[in-house]
Amino acid sequence: MLLFFAGAVYAQKLPDSGVNKIRINESDKTIVAGITRFDGGLRLKPDRFYYWYSSNAIHSTQGGFSGQLLNGQYSEYYLNKNLKEQGAFKKGLKSGVWESWNEDGTLSRISAWEKGRKVPEGAVSLWKKLNIFKWKSRRHQADTLKKPNR
Repeated sequence: MLLFFAGAVYAQKLPDSGVNKIRINESDKTIVAGITRFDGGLRLKPDRFYYWYSSNAIHSTQGGFSGQLLNGQYSEYYLNKNLKEQGAFKKGLKSGVWESWNEDGTLSRISAWEKGRKVPEGAVSLWKKLNIFKWKSRRHQADTLKKPNR
């Protein structure tokens, strides 16, 4: 009986993923974001703005932080529950596609971020410059053109 009880207690322990979610209710908006604690091994870049959580607020500081870094999905809502802004953070830096909406729900802005820097519009990524994927698609198009129609 004692072994059965000890096994049941162990089975109830959930793994710790290291990422927690926060919810901040302000007078004009609500924020839901992922946070994580980074103790060491993080190289801070002096020209980047890091976003972090402390004292029930989101802060941003150039070249440093003093709290828990935002890490993961970030969503900000108007009081009417429409999305205001949405994107993702990696180790406190904006990353990927960020979208902003007006209070009526219409999309107002889309921007791309990479390691905390805004990617200029019309910039072509290295992968697109290499033409690897274009070669595969051209080969597929050539194969379909060779096949006779029935």
